[in-house]
Amino acid sequence: MNDNPAGIRQQAATWAVRLTESALDAAQEQALQQWLAQDPRHQSALNQAQALWRTLGALNSEQQSRLQSGAGHKTARPRRALARWSIAAGALLAIGAGALWGPDAWVDIQSDYRTASGQIRHLSLPDGSQIVMDSDTAIALEYSASERRVRLLRGNAWFTVAPLTPREPRPFRVAADSGVTQALGTQFMVQYDDRTTTVGVAQHSVQVDAGPQSLVLQEQQAATYDTRRGLKRVVDWNSSGASDWRRGLLIFNQQPLTEVIARVNRYHHGKIIVRGARLQQSQVSGVFFLNDLDNALTTISRELGARQLTLPGLIILY
Repeated sequence: MNDNPAGIRQQAATWAVRLTESALDAAQEQALQQWLAQDPRHQSALNQAQALWRTLGALNSEQQSRLQSGAGHKTARPRRALARWSIAAGALLAIGAGALWGPDAWVDIQSDYRTASGQIRHLSLPDGSQIVMDSDTAIALEYSASERRVRLLRGNAWFTVAPLTPREPRPFRVAADSGVTQALGTQFMVQYDDRTTTVGVAQHSVQVDAGPQSLVLQEQQAATYDTRRGLKRVVDWNSSGASDWRRGLLIFNQQPLTEVIARVNRYHHGKIIVRGARLQQSQVSGVFFLNDLDNALTTISRELGARQLTLPGLIILY
């Protein structure tokens, strides 16, 4: 198993190029299937690389030139029939190496909707389902004749699902990383950060499939999954605490300052860091407003006896 995400992206980009160029022979097809079976992340990475190819097909010549330049792709002027192929292959391989516009670039280029830091966004989907997107979240819509699928590429989203009816028989599914959550009811959340996905149910139930494992979660239950630890239930989860951001709040109850600051950083413009092991483990309780996080930091610093150093784009608590 390859634990290097950049290496996985490189391999995925290479396979995407091969699949686009021509049909695979028997040996290549066997090699591809072996690679896909090695790690659940491989299929997701290949899907993303192929999605980028489709995106590149819709770009105009100026945008393609910018991609080619940003990827550091230098070749002689390609023949007209090969121009689009050369640009796309170079961009795909550059993304595989992590060289195109920074680490979030290929997430953003795939997304249909995304939010900036501190932004909360409400969406109405074609079937009547609703999504509330948390700060720094990206999603792609993959509706088809057989299913209503949303891919959570990054961040946290709250789903209120239009029910199944004779006129709308398609199941509603949310894919994140290596797993898929299928709605069996109306309201649930999915969060995908740092290679870990959390699924929580506010109303009714959902089914979570992650690799060979599967769980049905009932109301006020949650689970997490990742490629190393598999699918596990979460203890003491509740929808009210998990949805505080939807009400414009951050609520903490005896949580270490490091966890508090990690959440605040999702919404705050400029990074906040905490120095000192004792301060990092200090417990914090409180209710803070998302639209007044600077005041929240001042309150936390005062209560913990910490000092605050403010620099351009950076706040240090020590």
